[in-house]
Amino acid sequence: MTVGALWIGLSGWMRQRRGVNETISSLLLSYIALALFRQLVEGPLRDPASLNKPSTPPLDDAYMIGTISDSFEVHWGLVAGVVACLLAYVLVRHSVKGFALAVVGGNVRTALMIGLPVDRLIMLSCLLGGAAAGLAGMFEVTAVQGSANAALIAGYGTSGILVAFAARHHPLAIIVCAILLGGLEASGGLLQRRLGLPDATTLILEGLLFTNLLLWEALGGRIAAWKIRLTAAPAPLGKGALQHG
Repeated sequence: MTVGALWIGLSGWMRQRRGVNETISSLLLSYIALALFRQLVEGPLRDPASLNKPSTPPLDDAYMIGTISDSFEVHWGLVAGVVACLLAYVLVRHSVKGFALAVVGGNVRTALMIGLPVDRLIMLSCLLGGAAAGLAGMFEVTAVQGSANAALIAGYGTSGILVAFAARHHPLAIIVCAILLGGLEASGGLLQRRLGLPDATTLILEGLLFTNLLLWEALGGRIAAWKIRLTAAPAPLGKGALQHG
């Protein structure tokens, strides 16, 4: 969590010092992190026993996180994710700091006009987001993979962006959207075996969903602007009013 917070915190720092857009810088930092990860896993941290698939030495059972129960084979990362969403909901919806973060996320110019510390709030959001990403990575290693390997580079960041857009950035809706999208990704192997579809089918479906969401956002904004213009336009004068004039 600390490494994730510090790594994504660089985006907030570059925003403060150089005015670099935090979205672009975080994406670029992700590519750098992936390159460093590959270098470490295939180099100094590689397990000598991993011949075809480079990975770090497997974790001892004492460090592995088990499932919630024997009948419910889901690890505790699901519980941590739900708790994180609930905490985010309380922070954003029921605190002054969360309201300020929502204003900055909605419109930076408005936040500057009312005197909010935009740079500090962006830094805070970067630190929290990076810490959450680090927590998710920890659960992926200690509850699923058992070691750091190429399976960790599975595009989870892109899936997270899709979940955030589908949930319209609402913390509680993220829980539902994340479970649905996770089910879609988990069904990739089943679609391949049962229906003979290629393994990239889930990626195509996710791409179509993401494209539709972007189109909906763009068209929704235009439609809202048109409605405002129509309601603000002066009503035409009636025939009687013209005769009276």
